[in-house]
Amino acid sequence: MNVVSAIKKNALAAAAPIMIVVLLLAISPATRSVEAIASLLRQGFAPAVLGWGVLFNMKVGNWDFSIGARFVLASIVAGNMAMGMRLGVLGVVVLCIVLSLIMGVAVGLAYRFLKIPTLIVSIGICLIFESVTRIIYGGAGTHLTPEYMILGTLPYEVIVFIICFAVAAYFYYKNKLGYNVRAVGSNPTVAQTNGISALNTKTKAIIISGLFAGLYCIMTLSRSSVCSAVSGTLGSAATVFDAMMCVLIGMAICGKGNIIFAIYSGALITQVLKMGMMAIGLPTSYNKVIIAAFVVLFMVISSYSDDLKKVFSKRRAGAAA
Repeated sequence: MNVVSAIKKNALAAAAPIMIVVLLLAISPATRSVEAIASLLRQGFAPAVLGWGVLFNMKVGNWDFSIGARFVLASIVAGNMAMGMRLGVLGVVVLCIVLSLIMGVAVGLAYRFLKIPTLIVSIGICLIFESVTRIIYGGAGTHLTPEYMILGTLPYEVIVFIICFAVAAYFYYKNKLGYNVRAVGSNPTVAQTNGISALNTKTKAIIISGLFAGLYCIMTLSRSSVCSAVSGTLGSAATVFDAMMCVLIGMAICGKGNIIFAIYSGALITQVLKMGMMAIGLPTSYNKVIIAAFVVLFMVISSYSDDLKKVFSKRRAGAAA
């Protein structure tokens, strides 16, 4: 019975990307193969991992725009240090996680002690980190050699993703931090009355996002091997918005299901939308406009989900009468 209940709760999160994939198969014959579908499923891994980090921030009310710059800086430093010191794949993994956590702690402490909105703190630190990426190693970024990319191949990539999924589910559903994040996100006043500090919880949410930024570093470097310095002001914001879209879609299709799984579904939908727009030949500039429109749409759905449920409930009640 519990299995049936779990299937029902996660039905929409599972069905939504399937319907989008079917639509993509209809408009793009090039994707009609087992290999193409498998590749598509794997393309959702890394965005989902970063989305899980963004989830903790968004759920608790943080607007952290530094996570993209943190990812780039950690990737560049970890990649170059690991190759320069011949630390191997394990060195890349450890450095990515440790550096990302250190930067997450820096952002969290800045927010905690300055006591100004996370939006302002994160943008300020984001600009600093972006500047550093253009200074260190002559602005050359990092380019891993093939032996460092083993975690981006099968079956290792799937194993890494499953581990990341388990970590995210543990922290969100089984750990005190996840409970506090959900409590503060639902009602900060009530949470404070029950002894849950909103300031502490928001700070910890920023720090835990550093863990997932590090895992995202590992997955992206293992697949692409390359990470370039950030070009332009807030050039890393695109990474943040992509992750936010995964979270917003996940929240919209989650219902009473598992939000961690729903965010992976959101990542798949995002990737399929991008592939679909490429398949019909839309210019890149239009792609960004459409993606932005979807972000706004799902933000509205997420913000007014309770009101929409009441409207549909009244209509069903009226129809039944």
